[in-house]
Amino acid sequence: HFSALSHLMSCLGTTSSSRCIAKQDEHSSNGDDDLNAIQYEFKLWNLIIRPPRATYDESDLGPTEFVAGGVRATRRDLKLRTQRGVLLSCSFFSPSQDKKAEIKRFPVVVYLHGNSSSRLEACNLVGALISQRMALFCFDAAGCGQSEGEYVSLGWHERDDLAAVINFLRQLPTCGQIGLWGRSMGAATALMHSGRDSDLGALCLDSSFASLRQLVEELAQSKDFPWPLPVPSWLVGAVLAIIRVRVKALADFDIEDLVPLHHARRSSAPAIFLHGTRDSFIQLRHSQQLYDAYSGSKEFIMVEGDHNSARGGQVVGHIINFFKRCLRPELHTLMVPTLLSDPQFAVPSLDGVPFRVPVRAQHTSTDLANKDRRKTSFVVKACRQTEILPRCSSGARNQLTFHNTVVREARLCGTAGGA
Repeated sequence: HFSALSHLMSCLGTTSSSRCIAKQDEHSSNGDDDLNAIQYEFKLWNLIIRPPRATYDESDLGPTEFVAGGVRATRRDLKLRTQRGVLLSCSFFSPSQDKKAEIKRFPVVVYLHGNSSSRLEACNLVGALISQRMALFCFDAAGCGQSEGEYVSLGWHERDDLAAVINFLRQLPTCGQIGLWGRSMGAATALMHSGRDSDLGALCLDSSFASLRQLVEELAQSKDFPWPLPVPSWLVGAVLAIIRVRVKALADFDIEDLVPLHHARRSSAPAIFLHGTRDSFIQLRHSQQLYDAYSGSKEFIMVEGDHNSARGGQVVGHIINFFKRCLRPELHTLMVPTLLSDPQFAVPSLDGVPFRVPVRAQHTSTDLANKDRRKTSFVVKACRQTEILPRCSSGARNQLTFHNTVVREARLCGTAGGA
């Protein structure tokens, strides 16, 4: 997240640098603290509203017609204008419809990427979802990728853009129940929207922060990020006050309002919380706080890796099965007369032999860079509404195995196999 941030010092640094020099002359003992605070201010500014924009070509999204797991599917790219007037670049991957039959409805998983990433982040999930007859909708958030917009807001405005996407999908005759899968900023966006949408079928929340203020205070004291020394806590408050005024003026939101933890208490859809055990950017305690506060059925999975590590095949398969249980694609068999459907969504644009869904050797997005290719093991820490645990009394411990990967300490929070 911080790889391309240092160039802003030359754009914004004259006033702050002179202020730093004057302060060094007046209080030489605090000079290092002032320098650290200035560097911290620039990096925090970019982290919140102007991270590096991911660039890619639409050909990176793969073929417009393909087969995954024996299911023929299509990709349609579209532009969607939000209530803020911003055009979002979107892609809709959906199982194909039979031209000679009536139109079927499929569940849709909406994927929400991280703050310096793009919709390419979702490409590795296309085959796994399509093969289970679930559609995937992904889009570049405002200020990211090929979408319009100058700034991001770490979920504040993105939740309204997500609401516009969901409203668009629900008007399609081919759309069944909707689930959300978000990572980092995308997870915070999903959580802040879920409290006001009781019709959502399921959530996967990967590495969300609980509170922006808590996150930036932790980063100020972190030794893993590029400032010479930890920033004193008394300077963090001053830096945040400056950033708060700037963000409010430019991006029209208050950073003090970015508290997904408050929204977790109002959300009720079944949810999986996911976090890397070696995540030094957004620490594991954030997901633990969100999990503890969440009011719906929930599950917590700790994955070996850091904030940007790829999620292994077993973890992705477990999440796909979670969506399959919650969204129940086999129940979405309501037929819609072909005349009422949008033919561009309903049938493939090509009638030739479809391509196989491509296997992406390495993800092109920023949020999933530096993949950890080692075997991924994970822990189901607590769960309800899941089929992976046997029926037994509350509080029982079980030793489970997922394809030769041992899952340690699975504890039930309620009777398994609930509603």
